[in-house]
Amino acid sequence: MRVAPKDRVPLLLEWNAQPITLSAALLEALEEIGRTPPDRYGNGSDRREYPCSVVTKAGERIDLAMVWFTDVCPAEMSVTPRLATEIASIYPSPYALPLEVRVAASRAHEVRMGLAPTAVETPDGRPFILNWHPNFFVKAGYRAADVRLSPSVPAAANPEIIAEPANVVYFIADSVPR
Repeated sequence: MRVAPKDRVPLLLEWNAQPITLSAALLEALEEIGRTPPDRYGNGSDRREYPCSVVTKAGERIDLAMVWFTDVCPAEMSVTPRLATEIASIYPSPYALPLEVRVAASRAHEVRMGLAPTAVETPDGRPFILNWHPNFFVKAGYRAADVRLSPSVPAAANPEIIAEPANVVYFIADSVPR
């Protein structure tokens, strides 16, 4: 038994009313983008997540969107999701990190409480540290698609630590066969 926050009750009722599925074309778009795997500690193993851009049926374009396939009740989520039934189309996000980088970050070891670093760099050689496994890289003057893994970051470089942006919009759909 769980207590649902009062403001989530309409979402829960809508989520429970019917299966939340995506069309074959939307599923194909997500497969082309690629799934970010759960981290090595199992965080995210209750879902399949895809960073993308979404255009909703109402015409809203969201470039920091995440589609989650999950069976977890929306009342139990740490984010306030929207239903994937709102999605009209899916595109690669200009802010999504390359799949290779996302996969490597998902394998990062926690080196101290709250820090699981992955060294990356931009084409101009600027180093950054991804903390845990963010899906997006939002930094003025840089394209996320150009971010590459780096063998190491010199300690003197004092690289900026990048985490998942706070303004990601999450769309949930029912789990599909793996």
